[in-house]
Amino acid sequence: MKAFKIMMAVAVIAAMPMLFTSCDDDPDYWYDDWTWGNDYNQRPDDDDVDNQDFFVAMAQTLNGKWRGDMRAYKVNEQGVAVDSIDYSTDIEFVQYNNTAISGTGTQYDYKPQTDYLEKQRDFTWYIDPKKGDIYITYKNVHEGGSTTDYVMRIAYNDLNLNDRRFTGYLWSSDGDEVDDFWFNRYTGNAKAATRGSDKGKTHWKVVMTAKK
Repeated sequence: MKAFKIMMAVAVIAAMPMLFTSCDDDPDYWYDDWTWGNDYNQRPDDDDVDNQDFFVAMAQTLNGKWRGDMRAYKVNEQGVAVDSIDYSTDIEFVQYNNTAISGTGTQYDYKPQTDYLEKQRDFTWYIDPKKGDIYITYKNVHEGGSTTDYVMRIAYNDLNLNDRRFTGYLWSSDGDEVDDFWFNRYTGNAKAATRGSDKGKTHWKVVMTAKK
């Protein structure tokens, strides 16, 4: 699989008012002040923090509903982005139980501005207990009813996850796609949600080059 280097500059033009509830009011997700990934919260050493506890807490933070923008890039054999498509995305992660580092989920990808539902996909996910990478496996349904797995990975070092924000890059296992996403936590029904209040406020600039 090809390796890529991504640099992203995201400018937020206007702040979107957001409503948050305490853990007592909303028991659906874990609430703490940690930020996972990148340089904020390093993976534990064996002599420092127990890996299982560390990644269970990370899964509890991931658990819940997220909403925001996603830009999906098609990548050619030289590792260069040759095409892209933008989505407004709602995605929900559900733990199998409150001590699991895996679970299921559903992703809704809408056409920006119109809120037309382009696609809805169910998936399974798990956190690698050694590296902290998040793996998401979608089921691709083909004509005739056959299915194949489509696996994407969020590298821990590309991740920024806390109670309110979830950003990073989704890398396809075949190297043909990378998705740049910026999500905020929300509550409510994805299908019935009124969208568009934050349209046009996030601007993406991505430069991709292949590593030798």
